[in-house]
Amino acid sequence: MKKIDKKLEGILSAKYRDWVIKLEDKQGNHNGDYKYYYDDVVMSLYKCQQGVCAYTEMHICIPELYTDLNWEAGRFKLNPDIDFKRTDHLGEMDHYDPSLKAEKYWRWSNLFMIHAKINSLKRNTAVVPYLKPDLENYSPEEYFDYDESTHRFVPNVSIEDENIRKEIQHMIDNVLFLNHGVVQRERRDYIQWIRQDIRFGLPYVVDRFHTAVSFCINN
Repeated sequence: MKKIDKKLEGILSAKYRDWVIKLEDKQGNHNGDYKYYYDDVVMSLYKCQQGVCAYTEMHICIPELYTDLNWEAGRFKLNPDIDFKRTDHLGEMDHYDPSLKAEKYWRWSNLFMIHAKINSLKRNTAVVPYLKPDLENYSPEEYFDYDESTHRFVPNVSIEDENIRKEIQHMIDNVLFLNHGVVQRERRDYIQWIRQDIRFGLPYVVDRFHTAVSFCINN
């Protein structure tokens, strides 16, 4: 789970931004305009997340969908010159704290795009607050280690509190699904592919699995 920069004031969906800020200031209920800003939020989240699942870091959205060309007058509007549909992605919107959905459905700080399969497995289970990837002081290395022999995430071995290690392990296995079979296999193959490029002196760009790559290659 890489750190995500989600500063609300910087997003291109200015109409949604102004609406939700005003709504928050008034402590209003978010459900009055249900889904009116859905595409604006989804594509703004993808832009912040660089097209990857906020939890597994799998690639779930093509860059053509969240490119700057697809915004007009503060709203998301798919450019007709782009040969893709607005549904050409594999993500669903997740509420980090599900208890906020009833009255704060569109709160920007509580929203992430994650792989649809992971969302179906996670359901409405809350993620522990300290693992929220857009926190100012969040660092994945503080909570996770990576086992290169199995390509699986594990709790940071330097964490002394056994209860916290168990809590992180539970998040890894049963909420975030960082070691889901398909995720683990894709992550392993991706890292091996990058290692091959390095071995042959070829250029490469990391566009997914950033945290695992950092553990295995950049350190």
